[in-house]
Amino acid sequence: MALLMNDNDMNRLLEEVRPEGEHYVGKAWGTLTGSTAKMLALGAMDSVSCYLGITEKSFVVAALSDMDISAVCGRIVLPLAQIKKLKINRGLLPFQRILKIRSEQGKLQLLLTNNSLRARIRRQQEGVQTICRALEAVSV
Repeated sequence: MALLMNDNDMNRLLEEVRPEGEHYVGKAWGTLTGSTAKMLALGAMDSVSCYLGITEKSFVVAALSDMDISAVCGRIVLPLAQIKKLKINRGLLPFQRILKIRSEQGKLQLLLTNNSLRARIRRQQEGVQTICRALEAVSV
């Protein structure tokens, strides 16, 4: 069982939920926030740590178990073509981004940060930037 979120677990778990025939162009970790239907389905009321990946066609969220962050407790695969509305805001700190995504499947809200004491992801800042740019490109 991992104590910190890390590159090895992120790569392994995102591969488990990657749509067949697609390849990730960006990966990062984040936190699903808010009491959306997706959150309730994952059994959480407040927030869930997750690994995020973006391919040429899909936005992938691998939600992690509170008890074992090296295990997936839920997954969301959102085709980019289904995104109806996207809003990317800065968080309270300059290195945070808040993603609000509305799609045919419902609403998602995620908090992404460039660094943290609970994660050891080497290319987190690059992953956050890649994900935000790719989502902005399809929502124009």
